Amino acid sequence: MNASGGWERLAPKLDATRRRVRSLEWEPARRNSFVTYTVERDSAYADLDGRRLLMMSGYSYLGLAGDERVVRAAQAAVELYGTGNHGVRALAGSIPLHEELEAEVARFAGRDRALVFGSGYAANVGTVGALVGAGDTVLIDKYDHASIVDGCRLSGATVTRFRHNDVDHLDRRLAAASPDGIRLVIVDSVYSMDGDIAPLPELRRVCDAHDALLMVDEAHALGVIGATGKGIEEHFGYTAKVDVKLGTLSKAIPSMGGWVAGPEELIGHLKYAARPFLFSAALGPAQTGAALESLRILQQEPERVTHIQEESARFRRTLNDGGMRTGDSETAVVPVIAGSDEAAYDYATACRAAGVIGLPVVTPAVPNDLARLRIAITARHTKADLDFAAEAFLKAAAECGLIPA
Repeated sequence: MNASGGWERLAPKLDATRRRVRSLEWEPARRNSFVTYTVERDSAYADLDGRRLLMMSGYSYLGLAGDERVVRAAQAAVELYGTGNHGVRALAGSIPLHEELEAEVARFAGRDRALVFGSGYAANVGTVGALVGAGDTVLIDKYDHASIVDGCRLSGATVTRFRHNDVDHLDRRLAAASPDGIRLVIVDSVYSMDGDIAPLPELRRVCDAHDALLMVDEAHALGVIGATGKGIEEHFGYTAKVDVKLGTLSKAIPSMGGWVAGPEELIGHLKYAARPFLFSAALGPAQTGAALESLRILQQEPERVTHIQEESARFRRTLNDGGMRTGDSETAVVPVIAGSDEAAYDYATACRAAGVIGLPVVTPAVPNDLARLRIAITARHTKADLDFAAEAFLKAAAECGLIPA
């Protein structure tokens, strides 16, 4: 590296990252980040250096990533439109397939209109920035996703956090907020690190009492909660409604992109005011076609959602009965808590030796002493797969001293 003054000033930051990674991955067997897996299209297994391992930390909740129908839809889109578009959506980048996907998303979400972004991250950052700014107030759950946090910081609005899923604390925060400007409350419907669900009816009540809008990110809820996978409103029996609804097309929907759904006036505003949408290239044809077909399959095959919900509950019970902690999880996201960052890496390494891939999540993504393996149950996991996985996780936990041998 060039030893100029600028690089010298940057060197401590680069070195800190290198030392942090080496402190956890000091030998090849402990490598858990940026690992290249060859995933089998028709099962939940993946190849790693010639070993066939059960993948337990992938986000293809509906098990559609290798579905032949989705693959054919992506291929058909490429054959018709090519591999990319001609620019941003506002200029030459829009194709009919974009509008078809947005109409399908709107129907699925039960909203007038929808808008598709290049990623879920961009959808959150762009939507927050288009709705609030200086003089407004945003209140976010302590465990909200990083894209929400970043969007709030970039917006210029006053940002206030409230304790996780603590509606009374939110009520007090809103009461103390400036009476001027827009008030926007943002939560995840399913929290990506803990697998618990936001208390939507109570949040709606408090927001209404303080004239606040409620925005909910459905990234880990679509295809996972609600009787047919439609997310948090369906989960609570449509007893409460969200003002601004967002989600991703890269988890249960095995593609790329993010979406926002709401009233026609909102979507019209976002088209011109959400900068990550306005100044980013349009979603590629293959990704658009794959997402559209996946949404249609989800609505045709709700048994995938039922399988996820039933098997997630059974998997958690098995681990809990064996002595492992899974926190407050009530969804397909199952944190298997190890403790320290090093303990989580020890545990992940032992699990891989036992035949399963469970990837560690460490600080600062989770609180100190709550590092965990973040497990995701999918429709691709068979009952036999999950029995094998549970046995492997408990065996590895005993080897690592997390539970009695």
